[in-house]
Amino acid sequence: MKKFPFEIILNWYQKNGRHWLPWREKQTPYHVWISEIFLQQTQVSRVINYFEKVTERFPDIESFAKTDYDTFFPYYEWLGYYSRARNMLKTAKIIQEEYAWVFPEDYNELIWLPGIWPYTAQAILAFWYNKNMLAFDTNIEKIFARYYFWSRFTKLSKEFKKEIQEQFETYCSIPSPVGRGLGWGQISGRAINAALMDFSSLLDINEKNNIDWNNYPLTKSVFFEKQWSDEHKPEKKWIKIDKKDAQILVFIHQDHKEYYSSDPDNFKPFLLEKTSLDHRHYIKDYFKTNFWLSLSVRPAYKKIASKEWNYFYYHAQIQAGEHDFWVFGKKEKEEWEE
Repeated sequence: MKKFPFEIILNWYQKNGRHWLPWREKQTPYHVWISEIFLQQTQVSRVINYFEKVTERFPDIESFAKTDYDTFFPYYEWLGYYSRARNMLKTAKIIQEEYAWVFPEDYNELIWLPGIWPYTAQAILAFWYNKNMLAFDTNIEKIFARYYFWSRFTKLSKEFKKEIQEQFETYCSIPSPVGRGLGWGQISGRAINAALMDFSSLLDINEKNNIDWNNYPLTKSVFFEKQWSDEHKPEKKWIKIDKKDAQILVFIHQDHKEYYSSDPDNFKPFLLEKTSLDHRHYIKDYFKTNFWLSLSVRPAYKKIASKEWNYFYYHAQIQAGEHDFWVFGKKEKEEWEE
């Protein structure tokens, strides 16, 4: 397996990187943690405003650990994935009570904390503790998939990722010449992780036809060599239903253990009429207006088409407000779906 050119990525980053991102200007474990949690399945452009609002109101782990969900929720609302918010508060309490306000420096301890995935733990260790650890998310994986196998849709094996990590550690251990702008000593694992993230987000995320091949830096990649060939994306089979022609079924639940119904005798999901509006925003507005409830709504998990009716199925959870719905178990919900 040929060596990956981390040097080229690092040089590209020094000229083109997003050095202005607020969480790179405020390098503390707390700010790294906030940013990485917010960035889970969420675009950078959306996260920036939320990051600044939250860190202005809660400037450190101490102030964040002292708050409660109702106080935090208005600063987080509309960012989505509301279990993240609850897990953040749980983690802050643990950092306070068990680690004396200091994020652990051990990978296994980090991933034990609520809401911290392997990638998040790797990012904390790389960006704050400057460990020689590659924060391997799906976007960074696409860089290596293109470099070695041509297509960003190629899935990398655990063994292959392990070898990339070993290359990364070796590269970080060599002396840093002045030309890299990093001073003498070992190369910064923090800088290379940031470089890979920005390269994947700003350049390598693009469709093949949108890439400026004259300035593409990885000229020895299989992807560059096959630039005239198409990347084949695996086909997904979707039921084609126009949203405005579908009725909306909302299953409100608590951690998929309790399901709520407006019918006291039998479980029934909430049925909303057809709309040309965005379904998830429509659901949130409906329950806010009619029940004074703030809901988090997941993307549609099921679509059913028939000659008479079309339905979109949504899961939702109550994030703020008190309800007076009747409570049923998961069994009743599954029986209704059958």
